[in-house]
Amino acid sequence: MKEIIFGVISGIVAAIGMGGGTILILLLNLFGEISQHMIQGINLVFFIPTSIVAIYMNIKHKTIDYKLATVILIFGIVGAIVRKFAVVSY
Repeated sequence: MKEIIFGVISGIVAAIGMGGGTILILLLNLFGEISQHMIQGINLVFFIPTSIVAIYMNIKHKTIDYKLATVILIFGIVGAIVRKFAVVSY
């Protein structure tokens, strides 16, 4: 039952644009009997529908700068490829 309440709280926070995943992780970590890996998986599943709705609403209201989005997409992909093959020592 408390997981449902945490989901509702996170959804409300996400709806006002503050990032509900942070709240979801915090609540599940503090008050849930769930492992950290499970919490991170739950957060990823939570992120998918909220991001789809956000994309839909931004397309509907024509608030996406497609030129800027294309530049960010290209550099994000290049950065991910470089990071994948970069030799990093910690």
